[in-house]
Amino acid sequence: MTLALTGRYLVEYARRPLNLALLVLVPVIFVAVAAGALADFAELLGGAADAVALESAAAGWAAAFLAGVAGFFHVTGSHAPDRRLAAAGTGTSRVVAARLGSALVLALLAAVAALAALALRTGIDDVPRAVGGTVLFALTYLAIGSSIGALVRSEVNGSLLIIFVWLLDVFLGPAMTGGTDVTLVQGFPTHYVSLVMLDTPSGHSQPLGDVGFALLWTLGALTLAVLLLLRAVRPYDSASRRLRPGRARLAAGLRYGLREYRRNPALWFLLIAVPLIFVSLSFAVTPDDPAPVELTQDGATSTRMLSMIDVHGAIMVPITVGFLAGLAGLFVMLGSAEGDRRLALAGFRASEVLAARLGVIGTAALLTTAVTLGVTALDFAPQAWGSFAGATLLVAITYGLLGVLVGSLFGRLGGLYVMFLLPFLDVGLAQNIMFDVAPPDWAHFMPAYGAVQVLVDGAFTATFDQTGPLVIAVAWLAAIAGTAAVVFHRVAAPDRT
Repeated sequence: MTLALTGRYLVEYARRPLNLALLVLVPVIFVAVAAGALADFAELLGGAADAVALESAAAGWAAAFLAGVAGFFHVTGSHAPDRRLAAAGTGTSRVVAARLGSALVLALLAAVAALAALALRTGIDDVPRAVGGTVLFALTYLAIGSSIGALVRSEVNGSLLIIFVWLLDVFLGPAMTGGTDVTLVQGFPTHYVSLVMLDTPSGHSQPLGDVGFALLWTLGALTLAVLLLLRAVRPYDSASRRLRPGRARLAAGLRYGLREYRRNPALWFLLIAVPLIFVSLSFAVTPDDPAPVELTQDGATSTRMLSMIDVHGAIMVPITVGFLAGLAGLFVMLGSAEGDRRLALAGFRASEVLAARLGVIGTAALLTTAVTLGVTALDFAPQAWGSFAGATLLVAITYGLLGVLVGSLFGRLGGLYVMFLLPFLDVGLAQNIMFDVAPPDWAHFMPAYGAVQVLVDGAFTATFDQTGPLVIAVAWLAAIAGTAAVVFHRVAAPDRT
């Protein structure tokens, strides 16, 4: 019975073949493209291992993210049907076992894809360490994603929580910062398994040892996930069941769209907390070493040596707003599609519905931009605030609209995979001036290229010398906005059949 139900859940997941493809492609791209850059980044920050070990850990990070997201989406939204299935005679424990068993298959598939990419990129010197560590990464985040899915009904809240935990775990963990003696870092989910993969003894893991604590973390997380899912899927007793209950059109659409998201305080908390924590921590963990950056001032291009603290803090601004605005656009698009069709049937023009939704996305982008710039101002003063702030907003709106496109093309789970990977590759790697004095050639074809060039110019020069990149940024924004409008008209159109 349990095996048959597990197979049924896997078939349900596979009804969108693109999700399976992305489950394999995302870790492959992440390891193949990002592993080397992450190793360089960790070296700049004083990480705890050499480049080869860090690239091996990147396979674990990729598998962890994919497994966490897969576990969350595999669980959230299925509480009611799983509860009915349990009440119909299948039993709560069997439903939970099947749900976690099918999610486990997806997590292992992500781990296999990440390890295959690592083998093709650099080879695997220590197979037991790499395989065991990657699987533990995947299982730990499978449990985290499933636990969040059992507690959080909102897809955007749950997704942001997983990304929040993953970013803290990876970028403040021992691989990146080397901070093995910080008590807070020792409590991160993959602290010990990271040290095992890096072959770096922690010195604080007695009496179980680093492997023992890594296994304990994974088993504890899986146990908690099982308990939370049993609680979420257990059928209600009938006695305790409760039922839960012209300018005007455009303003009403915007007002009710904002009201929907205002009723979601966790979303706004995350939109504020993520930039507050990550931008401030980027200043705190970065060593004050010199970093070369290519700048243009008064028409003359030269390479200047700047403080790495300022460089890291400045580039974290577009990275943060790109991620958050993209996710906001993605979930505004997906969460409102059915309601937008009803509004169209009620007489709203598609342009009015689109304007209302863009107003919600714009509000989220403005909030994230304002908080990020406010946090940045505590530690860093750009040379030209106008260029710096305008470029940040350009990145936010561009990625917010990209989220609309990605949501319509890939759906919830696939869209989240893509909106994790795209800003990471674009703003986090291609445009990241910490990795090279100037972006690589392929970075010129990415959405954030022009805006980040303007941002860097405003951060470190007092004159504006980036007219060409500004034109490119505006052209990208116009093209994405036009495409998003066409897609939104198609999605919001009422079904006349």
